[in-house]
Amino acid sequence: MATITLPPPNANYQFSILTNIFKQGLPNTDADTFDYAKENFGLIHQSYPSDATLENAEDKTQWQRFEHYIRDLNKNAEDGIVYKILYLGRHGQGYHNVAESRYGTALWDSYWAKQEGDEHAHWADAHLTPIGEQQALDVNAFWTSALTHAKVPAPEKYYTSPFYRCLQTSWLSFHNLSLPASSPFAPIVKELLRETNGVHTCDRRGASSIIRSDFPSYTLEPGLPETDVSWTPDHREKPTEHILREHWCLEEIWTESKDKQFLSITAHSGTIAAVLGAVGHRRFALPTGGVIPIAVKGERLRG
Repeated sequence: MATITLPPPNANYQFSILTNIFKQGLPNTDADTFDYAKENFGLIHQSYPSDATLENAEDKTQWQRFEHYIRDLNKNAEDGIVYKILYLGRHGQGYHNVAESRYGTALWDSYWAKQEGDEHAHWADAHLTPIGEQQALDVNAFWTSALTHAKVPAPEKYYTSPFYRCLQTSWLSFHNLSLPASSPFAPIVKELLRETNGVHTCDRRGASSIIRSDFPSYTLEPGLPETDVSWTPDHREKPTEHILREHWCLEEIWTESKDKQFLSITAHSGTIAAVLGAVGHRRFALPTGGVIPIAVKGERLRG
């Protein structure tokens, strides 16, 4: 198996996980059975060193005290160190997910993933199924409750993969929430957040003009081509290549969002796995519509 050295030699940042913050990072937490919605998003109940500087800390929720802790860490951090909380959400069920279940992974990878669809559905740049739409609405219901009761900090900036299933998921998850006026739902469409690239037609991006037409409130990164020029039918991106890609993606996010500490990222199973790998988090597979929060330290190495 190929290995990877992080950060890469020409990196501007080094990323690492803050440990013992979320249950999802603990080695004994079972990803197959863990329900973030029933576990306070996984936030471990504990006191923080910053509690002493929070007025009426004893009356605050765990998340309010944690938010104060993160903001206090950033306020007192050494130059070049920035902490961010990433809410990583996987898209809801897409038609390609249904097809892989129908044919089995071996036949899917060897044949069907290379096709545009079958008699049941079209899955190139796959859209959400009705089940996938409901999964995204379930995320919306979670956030509605979490913002009101647990006082989970709302994302201060939103990022999404350019694939249609993620555009749909982010919209259904967030667009109608009661959000702070200073942090509206205004997603940035980021190419580096795309799924593992190549071979599979479900991972070939649709036209950028379709994104602009169907999601007019979303902002596309400058220079995003009309067609997907990076996808190839004969090379599938390796896991180590994907981890490196997400390292560079995080570098861009840290640079673009210097003053934002809580960020939402809507992406894919492979992309989220690569982000976890890039920051040194344990493997934690998400179901379609799943979400995992992680606390990341970014340390600038140069620049």
